[in-house]
Amino acid sequence: MWQSIAPRTLGQRLADKITTIIGTWTFIIIQTIIILGWTGYNLLIGKNGFDPYPFILLNLFLSFQAAYTAPAIMMSQKRKGEVDHYRAEIASNVNVKADLEIYALHDKIGHLEGDVVSAIKQQLVIISQQLEELKQKQP
Repeated sequence: MWQSIAPRTLGQRLADKITTIIGTWTFIIIQTIIILGWTGYNLLIGKNGFDPYPFILLNLFLSFQAAYTAPAIMMSQKRKGEVDHYRAEIASNVNVKADLEIYALHDKIGHLEGDVVSAIKQQLVIISQQLEELKQKQP
């Protein structure tokens, strides 16, 4: 049973921050501009560019980025899955408690209905007796 969610570690906070940044259109647009600028510059300069075609340095940077961001994304998803599991368990416990409260209220209402019906029957018996007495008093 989950007692509470442990505070996030530095690694978890870093993974969440990385996925927050990488998972945006801003990041994708900036990365696209950098790649286009990188390749455009090196194509225009030709063999004198700092990373001529086939852009080995660019491929190395992108491989590093993928190598480090993929585990960060997986760590963040794992932690968020744990949080979701914890929240689902809390919701389940709340639902069970609500069900128990509803059953208890049904029982109370059932007992009250039984008491009310008994009281009504007693009143009907008394009223019937009074009616019989009134009938007997009339000529």
